[in-house]
Amino acid sequence: MPAILTHDLFARGVIDDVRSVLPLSTGGERDAFRLGSQGPDPLFFLVIDPLMRRYSPLGDAMHEARPARLLVSMSEGARRLQGREQEIARAYVAGFACHYLLDSTVHPFVFAWQHDLCGAGVEGLDDSAGGRVHAEIERDLDEAVLFARRGETIRDYRPFERSLPGSAEVLRTIDKVYFYAALWTYGETVDTATFSAAVRCYRAVMGLIYSPGGKRRHALGSLERLATRTHYPLGVALSHRCRPEATSDFDNRSHARWTDPFTGATSTASFWDLLDDAAARVVPAVEQVVSPRFDAAAASRLTGDLNFSGELAPLDGPLGAW
Repeated sequence: MPAILTHDLFARGVIDDVRSVLPLSTGGERDAFRLGSQGPDPLFFLVIDPLMRRYSPLGDAMHEARPARLLVSMSEGARRLQGREQEIARAYVAGFACHYLLDSTVHPFVFAWQHDLCGAGVEGLDDSAGGRVHAEIERDLDEAVLFARRGETIRDYRPFERSLPGSAEVLRTIDKVYFYAALWTYGETVDTATFSAAVRCYRAVMGLIYSPGGKRRHALGSLERLATRTHYPLGVALSHRCRPEATSDFDNRSHARWTDPFTGATSTASFWDLLDDAAARVVPAVEQVVSPRFDAAAASRLTGDLNFSGELAPLDGPLGAW
């Protein structure tokens, strides 16, 4: 990630610029673009579906390995479709490119925070809690982005209703793109309804943890602590608070120096600076990924072979078991 709201509001913020390249003339195309801005993240939520959970490792594979090949596979998969389906698929791939740009730009910043917090010597807050700390940072940034961009909190802007749009037709079309992408990028065959199921699971989880008043969040946190013996429940870290503030403790608005954990490079960029940097690269990136001339060489130049974490991706390697 960044998390669900930041990706959604990022897409909303650049959609008019993208229309200079891709018309996005129908509601289905616009929904597909916004859904694409969530990238592979819905796949992580397949773990709640007993019949589909075996495909959830595809989310890790997409985030970690073969980013250039993945974008080419998605672009080619969209071109293989016809008519209305092709337009929906191209819009989704454009949104997916936005997700990649935002993730690979902001993730080193989030990981820098995560490593600092997990190394601060707080009892129970070590590398084993890294995923929960990561989610907590992104949740806080999400809340700030929502209020800064829309003047709203999750009481008005419910993530499970507003940030995961898409009719059954849109989801079925994107399912086909995912089938091609998994096969051509990782040599794996997935169920033809994998993406549809993932979005339904994501909506269900976000609805379950939706707690503007906090009571449900605290109750779920207590249950998770009892079940897992963890100090930092993941459900609490993912559940947005009703926080009418346009700033975050993690946004680095004071421009303190931080270190990219993957390259060792230092920066004083704030979270807001990084959002702007990613937005400035959206139009040329989308223009490339929807072009029939988009190939492996162009994808490698676009990504620099960095994965969604902003880390140099191995050309090959273990991808997890389906």
